[in-house]
Amino acid sequence: MQSCCTGAYLALQWIFIVIYYLNVFTRSLREYPPVLKKEVTLLIIIIMKMKYLFLACGMAALFAACQNENEPKVVSDKPGISGDYRIIIEGEETDAQPSRSSGTIQFVGGTASGAGLYDGTAKAIVSATPDPGYEINYFYGGPDSQPKKYDNANGGASTFDVSIEGQDHLFHVGFKKKTGTLTINAGTGGKVSPSGQVAIQREVPFSIKAIPDNGYEFAGWTVNNGSVTIDNANSTSTTATLNSASGTITAQFKQNKVNVYLSVNTRTESNGSGQIDYITYTITSSVQCSLNVSYYFTETTYRDNAQSEKDQWSQTFGSGDEIIRRINEDDGYGNGKRRTSEITKFVIICEGKTIYNGTSIPEDGTYGNYNIIRK
Repeated sequence: MQSCCTGAYLALQWIFIVIYYLNVFTRSLREYPPVLKKEVTLLIIIIMKMKYLFLACGMAALFAACQNENEPKVVSDKPGISGDYRIIIEGEETDAQPSRSSGTIQFVGGTASGAGLYDGTAKAIVSATPDPGYEINYFYGGPDSQPKKYDNANGGASTFDVSIEGQDHLFHVGFKKKTGTLTINAGTGGKVSPSGQVAIQREVPFSIKAIPDNGYEFAGWTVNNGSVTIDNANSTSTTATLNSASGTITAQFKQNKVNVYLSVNTRTESNGSGQIDYITYTITSSVQCSLNVSYYFTETTYRDNAQSEKDQWSQTFGSGDEIIRRINEDDGYGNGKRRTSEITKFVIICEGKTIYNGTSIPEDGTYGNYNIIRK
């Protein structure tokens, strides 16, 4: 301020010198002969107006030079639209600044408020507020005599009650990203992207993806430890927000339900002496499956001499094998054959795993990851 005001004062002094000599010249004009009185009077009037114009310009220049120097460099109109002392807040500003009518300045990673003009006895509130995902890196300031009178490093304060005490104050603020470690795991039946430990910015959504293997489907995201918010836990592609220093999440998978079709076909063959009943079990699926059916047979052969022979045995059949399960024959002369049977074991194996093991034909239903469907 002193340099600008000094220059204005010097200019004003030269203006006064010019006015002085104009006054001297005006007095000399009054001594001209009366014949020139009209012309001399007009010249005197012009000189008088020039004196007042020079004086007005000099005073305006002095006022403007001193007044402009007092205005802050980067402050808002409020708090304090008038005052002799400034609070300036410096930092890495963003290109798009919000309105500074409240004394708030947007920096990279946060805002700071309290910049403006104040009276010498005023008190001001100067604060720094990080954006989501950021934290205060440094925040300090004070008058020239105590540049770190207020310091976030001493106690972690983000708001200061500042006493102006007739001094300008300069504050410095900086923000940094809050980082943490997110561990992303995949359960059996799939993979994730990214995978393992990842350093990410905290409190900011981070993209994650689950990819099921063939024969599996996605079953959801689970949080194993730490504070993690998953936007949509049932979606393969979503975001996870890490709220703590570290966290672990896992993508769960489950096997797709596999349809296993069981066909049971029967037929009866008749002849002149009786009939024979047949049954066939056939199994089909999109995966490799096998069938083992064990029967216990009892067969009696009759003779016309009233003698009979009885035989019993067990036999195992596979998918597509035709089984003679019942015989009832009699030629009318005392010769005939009777066969009965019962299932002793019914086993279905798919992909090397036994999905059904019983003593009867399975009903429609879900058995583990397989749907058995009777046809």
